[in-house]
Amino acid sequence: MNRRPTFINLLLIRLPITAISSISHRVSGIVNFFIAIPTFVLIFLTDYLLTPNLEWDLSKYNFEVKLLVSISLISLSYHIFAGLRHLIADFTSYGHELNEAANSAKFVFGLTSISAVILLMEIW
Repeated sequence: MNRRPTFINLLLIRLPITAISSISHRVSGIVNFFIAIPTFVLIFLTDYLLTPNLEWDLSKYNFEVKLLVSISLISLSYHIFAGLRHLIADFTSYGHELNEAANSAKFVFGLTSISAVILLMEIW
């Protein structure tokens, strides 16, 4: 019996919200490692944004720095909220059923959206 290869169109597959939450948690971890850590090292461990009088140098706080800080803080907040969701599912009996997992994923996305709006208002 000769089985032919099947063509799977990845653009037509609808992932459940729990899978989207899990994948985006992994992606935010990668973003934290490659973008957030270097950004925070640049800002806080060097005197890049400080004047010699130890005040903020607002001329260096340009679009690129604001964008890096925005991406870093949103990624960090999502990673923390999704990590707490996973810890709750690991250490309690909540989140093992499909509807509980979907509701907690929606809650994490909502909480991240609210915190992102607040963070972006502070940064920009």
